[in-house]
Amino acid sequence: MTNSYLRNGLWGSLFLDADVARAMSAEVTLDHALAFERAWTEALRDSGAVGADAAAQALAAIDSFTPDIATLALGSNSDGLPVPALIKALKAAAPEAAQPAIHTGATSQDVLDTAMVISGLALLDLFENRLTHLIDRLDGLTTTFGATPTMARTRMQAALPITVADRIEDWRTPLVAHLTAIEALKATFGFVQIGGPVGLRDLPEGVAERVAASLGLRLGPVWHSDRSRMLDLGHVLVKLTGTLGKMGQDIALMAQMDEVGLSGGGGSSAMPHKQNPVRAEVLVALARTVAGHQGTLGQAMVHEQERSGAAWAIEWLTLPAMLEMTGAALNNAAALLAQITRLGPPATAPDAAT
Repeated sequence: MTNSYLRNGLWGSLFLDADVARAMSAEVTLDHALAFERAWTEALRDSGAVGADAAAQALAAIDSFTPDIATLALGSNSDGLPVPALIKALKAAAPEAAQPAIHTGATSQDVLDTAMVISGLALLDLFENRLTHLIDRLDGLTTTFGATPTMARTRMQAALPITVADRIEDWRTPLVAHLTAIEALKATFGFVQIGGPVGLRDLPEGVAERVAASLGLRLGPVWHSDRSRMLDLGHVLVKLTGTLGKMGQDIALMAQMDEVGLSGGGGSSAMPHKQNPVRAEVLVALARTVAGHQGTLGQAMVHEQERSGAAWAIEWLTLPAMLEMTGAALNNAAALLAQITRLGPPATAPDAAT
């Protein structure tokens, strides 16, 4: 997630997103992990790999289990991730005869990758909804201000006259394309991870298919060491925040030229007359930071042999932060558009209405 400096309470919600933070929280991650373990036990039972009584006892232990995050954190300190401690605690909560029905044949990466996919899909739904509302807001601004003449600028110099609608369309068109890309990504991203300890499927027939179906995910080749799926998610986030950053940059420049009116602009401690386009500036900063993180996320593609602890950890350091910054960008964009009271030079703008 975004860093502790921005989470210390002084910066409000400019760079944060409570919904994304919740989706990436320990509690939700563990909920997804336990859903995976439940689906796994059911699949072992249905395939005949474990007996019905053992599975029933294991499922009861999973359903009644309350994770102790502090204990799991200690496990991560020694194991590098919380799953071994989680499985140890789950098995301890079940009768000895039921323990083979818990996690047998799965590995920590199966659990965490699948949990990340489930959280990522939920956030793509959230972003899709926010983006739809943002496009509707742009359409409303076009209706109100679209006919207003303004000046096009190329290489930051005056070019030829256009209308406000032309500039809004430059923001809107790629956003519509990103909406389509998000929908397509959900199909290619929504794959369960099932590869076992060394990336090979040495499982009873039907286990992988049953787990995928139970979790509402698709089944495909093992992707333990092929992180293309995560990079594809990051790529969509870069394009989405980049478009919002371009919109923010344009609006900041328009504010400089008095080509936009903003209500509730940011104040200055030294110059009380100023109305800074804060939300627009934040969009630029978020876009550039997400783009930078994508370069780091790409380093996670370089896995050693069948699994890499180092490359895998890069995803945890970057992808949740990119998701939260994308959520924050969508929120800031909505707030920025709601602040607009005029688009175009004051002398030619119609009566402000939103």
